Amino acid sequence: MKLLNKLAIFCCVAALVAAPVIFVTAQAADSAEKPKNEKKEKKEKKAPIELNNATAAQLQTLKGIDANIARQIMQNRPFRSISELVSKKIISKEAFKEIEKDIITGKYEEPQNKKKQNNNNKNKSSGGGKRRR
Repeated sequence: MKLLNKLAIFCCVAALVAAPVIFVTAQAADSAEKPKNEKKEKKEKKAPIELNNATAAQLQTLKGIDANIARQIMQNRPFRSISELVSKKIISKEAFKEIEKDIITGKYEEPQNKKKQNNNNKNKSSGGGKRRR
């Protein structure tokens, strides 16, 4: 009986000593997995936003770009260079540094309604032609 009591006490003490070690090891394993997942997420790059074609909502996903700045960007199109955001005084140099890796100019495509207006203006003649002498 004394042997059983000693064995029971030994098992309880061993469990109490081992439990924190097992718990800490499990936590360390969990925390070791998290940075790996975070690194994978950081490696996934978003496609750069095209200044000449982006919607206001897309522009507003950029750091520091609100609805007013997005509207100014759209009104000052087309851009030949992303640095024109600073030269046209749409954003500050500091704001530009924050977003320059996330933007490109992209090809400028004139909106359909403007194309129609331009074609209508071209089709109207001003009574030109050859003059008779």
